[in-house]
Amino acid sequence: MSPEELSIVNQKIANGELYFHPGIQVEISLEQGLITENQTYFYPIVDDIVLLRKDTAVTAKNRTKNPLLRVTQQTVEAFYTEFKPLKKGDNSHVGLKQMRSKPLSNEQLSELKGLLPRSGDCFLSAVTHDVDALHNLVFNTHFNQYLHIDFSLDRLRAIKAEMKDNTLLILCDNANLPFAEESIDALFSFDYINEYDKADQTQAYQELKRVLKGNGHSVVLYDKDKPLHAQAQFKSDQLSKKALGIVAPWKKKKVPSIYFHPVKTHSNDDTSGDLYTKTSLGRQFS
Repeated sequence: MSPEELSIVNQKIANGELYFHPGIQVEISLEQGLITENQTYFYPIVDDIVLLRKDTAVTAKNRTKNPLLRVTQQTVEAFYTEFKPLKKGDNSHVGLKQMRSKPLSNEQLSELKGLLPRSGDCFLSAVTHDVDALHNLVFNTHFNQYLHIDFSLDRLRAIKAEMKDNTLLILCDNANLPFAEESIDALFSFDYINEYDKADQTQAYQELKRVLKGNGHSVVLYDKDKPLHAQAQFKSDQLSKKALGIVAPWKKKKVPSIYFHPVKTHSNDDTSGDLYTKTSLGRQFS
């Protein structure tokens, strides 16, 4: 947003005219932000973290989630518990990093990093408290842009000070990644995809395919002891690709490589020296 746009938005905030999407009135002034092309929604940038979760969108009252309903105090408190920097006068300290995945050993990380390209336009990492792993992933790589996404603002705030200066931190929803189609060359997700229910796993898988370039590569962790519902979607994609290659080879489209890496999550399992797989998604489910 330009300084002029920010000035107009902040004046509207001062007049009590703007709300976050759940219907909570905005109280803080925006120092930076992104604006949609139709100028309907504004997304704050707080402490250099881009807040692209749907709930953090700023808009007029009539475009909020339920404009005709009163927002309960419980809803307000839950919102500011999750998005503390958006509360006026907030001076909360950054808490402990929330655990999302167990740390990989250096050997495991090195093996998995070898499945990704070393250069390109964009490298995307997702959802972890393990800053050392993030540094090792990007070490000796050459991408024009480095991005790190998470679904927890607290976790982003906790790791921000330790991240490289050229890494853009983005808060977003896992089922609606804020990236154009075929825009990511390399993606490493520490978020266990099968921590979610079947429908959410399906959506997350579709989003991965959408944002990866045709020649892009991705490593996605999953819990070895839980069902991996991406199998059905993958088999369907492989069959469609094979059929299209036979009946209309001129329409054949590249499909990004996605490597699913299983990890054990039980505390009594020693995974320090184990690397369960580094096969492609195709061989994984064959």
